[in-house]
Amino acid sequence: MIAKAIHKLAFILMLLAAVSLTLMMIQTTVDVVLDNLFGAPIEGNLEIISAYHMVLVVFLPLAYVELRHEHISADLLVRILPRTLQRGIYVFGGLVSCFFFGVLAWQTALDAIDSYQIDEVIMGSVYVTIWPAKMSLPIGFTAILLAVLHNMWRAVTEADFDPAPESPDVDIV
Repeated sequence: MIAKAIHKLAFILMLLAAVSLTLMMIQTTVDVVLDNLFGAPIEGNLEIISAYHMVLVVFLPLAYVELRHEHISADLLVRILPRTLQRGIYVFGGLVSCFFFGVLAWQTALDAIDSYQIDEVIMGSVYVTIWPAKMSLPIGFTAILLAVLHNMWRAVTEADFDPAPESPDVDIV
């Protein structure tokens, strides 16, 4: 039940990031077309893309990537160790990750609340309110914290748990 909720949350956040990426591409294309054809680019385009789209694209899919075990890992030496030791190292790494993601979730939540309270903006060609984008950081960090906890639980309770990503079924010619 909890595992399904974590997977669903991670998937929804990944979809939101995909929507944001799509909107960023459309917005950039429209901006270039308007600038080249009419000499009138979208006001504040750079600020909106950097403050909103890029932040959402980077932080929201973190949990989805963690659940798929697709984060970068250097496990060449760990792979030659016995399975029990591999799982122990994985759980230790998970504990360290939980600490850091917990601290990041807490601090970015405090920062987002402060940003909301002062109605923080960035100045460029236009003023852009940034507190809504700042809310995505604690959401992303909390989601990956839950995903790491879920994977750690699986590493402890499932004898066949393997943190390696699934191999893509690609035929190499």
